Amino acid sequence: MKLSIIIPCYNEKSSIEDLVKNCIENINDKMEVLLVDNGSSDNTFQVLSNLNLPKNIIPLRVEKNKGYGNGILFGLNHSRGEIVSWTHADLQTDISDVTRGYKLYKEELINKSSIVKGVRKKRNLFDFFFTFSMGIYSSIILKKWMYDINAQPKIFHRTFLDEFENAPLDFSLDLFLMHFFENKNIKIKTFPVFFNKRKYGEAKGGGTFKGKLKLIKRTLSYIRTLKQNIN
Repeated sequence: MKLSIIIPCYNEKSSIEDLVKNCIENINDKMEVLLVDNGSSDNTFQVLSNLNLPKNIIPLRVEKNKGYGNGILFGLNHSRGEIVSWTHADLQTDISDVTRGYKLYKEELINKSSIVKGVRKKRNLFDFFFTFSMGIYSSIILKKWMYDINAQPKIFHRTFLDEFENAPLDFSLDLFLMHFFENKNIKIKTFPVFFNKRKYGEAKGGGTFKGKLKLIKRTLSYIRTLKQNIN
C-alpha cells in the first residue's frame, strides 16, 4: 500500500455516501481510505457499514469522541501506507486534493524529509482574515512561519509517526504537525485547494462564528504550551 488517507467522520450520516463515492472516483488499488467514525452520536457508522465498500475503503469506529485529532491518530495507527495523509469528511476539500498532493509529493519531493499540504483558495473575506491573523500570531510566538495551519490535506512519510510525542487529541493536531516539521527544518511544499461550501450538516470546527471563537481559544492555549516546550 502506497498511500493511506485518514478521514475522521463525526455526525456525517448525511454526507457519508457522497464521501464514499468521491473516494472511489479518486483512488486506485495502491491507496487506502480509512473512514474513522469518530464517536458519532448519530448513526454515521451504521450508514457507512451498510454501504458496499471496496476492500481499500475501510470503516473504523472510535467508541467515544475525544476530539478531531484522536480520530486521525486512531486511523494512522491502523494505516498501512508508506505515505500517510488526512483530510476532512465534509467535502469542502475534495478527495482529489489528496491525490493531487500525492502526485506532487512523488514528483518533486521524492525523499522522506518533506511534507505537502494544501492552502485554501476562494474563501470569504472573514475566513481569510481569521486564518491570516492566526497564522501571523502563531508565527510570531513560535518564531516559525506558519500559514493556513488547518488547511487539508497533509501528506508525509509514515516514518515521522514514530517521532510524534504528546500529540493533541483536538483540532490542535494540525498546529502540532506544522510546528513539528518546522522545528526539524523540513521542507513544506504547498499547493492550492479550492474551498467548497458544505453540502450537509454543520461544520464541526471553526465553520461558525461561535466555532471560530472556540477554535481561537483552544489554539491560543496550545500555542502557549508549544512555546513553553521551546523555552
